[in-house]
Amino acid sequence: MNAQTVSAPTLADSARFASLVHPFTPADFLAGKWPKEFVHITGPMSRFAEIVEHPDFAGVESLLRSPLQGSIRADYTREDKRSEEDITPDRAIELYRAACTIYMTRLASEPILQWTRELDGALGLLPGTTQVNAFASMPGRGLSWHWDPQELFILQLKGRKVWHVAPNDYIDWPTKSGQAGAEKRPDIRMQLKDPQRPVESPKSWDTIEMEPGSVMFLPRGYWHTTENIDESLHLVFQVKLLSWRDVFTFLFESVPQFYDVPWRQPTLALSPDRLFEQGLQEFQERCSALGSLASPHGIQSLARLFGNSRA
Repeated sequence: MNAQTVSAPTLADSARFASLVHPFTPADFLAGKWPKEFVHITGPMSRFAEIVEHPDFAGVESLLRSPLQGSIRADYTREDKRSEEDITPDRAIELYRAACTIYMTRLASEPILQWTRELDGALGLLPGTTQVNAFASMPGRGLSWHWDPQELFILQLKGRKVWHVAPNDYIDWPTKSGQAGAEKRPDIRMQLKDPQRPVESPKSWDTIEMEPGSVMFLPRGYWHTTENIDESLHLVFQVKLLSWRDVFTFLFESVPQFYDVPWRQPTLALSPDRLFEQGLQEFQERCSALGSLASPHGIQSLARLFGNSRA
């Protein structure tokens, strides 16, 4: 589902993507780094002028009141307290001033929407795949060691921020975020290379200082933790390449035909005495129903449905 199926900017059109990965050319970055190699790039902030000069990005308060398709969360990085989810801009400003880290998802300012459309096209993604999030933090400790299940481009807008990063030898292509002790979670344990090996935070790492204009590409699953030298604001261009597991999860959650009566009605065929006859027959019938999607028309419809779900 990562192939481009509808009209969108292409790699050749993508001046924004080119500015993000410079001094690499887009073609060289995609051929040599994408999507598994960590990259750190420094350069002038001027190449992101359309973002930083937009009124929504004048400061944290203006950004919190800007168009948003997602939600706002506050993380207590200096206290052992649960995060506050789905908070209002006013509550976020209050908690930010109290030294919480503020996390905003799916920014929707006009320049951001232009960036997401262009990145989808440049990376050959279905429209709606890329989203842009933001982190705002006061000086001091940031989030503790963890990994994320997406491909991330980090753009530092304001202040300086130190990142400690390390490759992950516990898991390839995780579908869930994780941290030390993650082997205790069934949804992660099934993905680990060695489910019996305790997951521990890195013992060695690289240290990267991000300043305004710095860009970092953080591959899926890469360990990271942060410290804020100054008051910091950075954007996260979150891509998340789709896997076939994502596709089938989306199928059963979002495609209307899987809510039809044959899929919803209880079955008596899963009892021990019927399992290998009636049960097998019904199971084969359900599997054959997937065949209608395994066609050009079916996958185009699925791509359109996915795009609409992200609009």
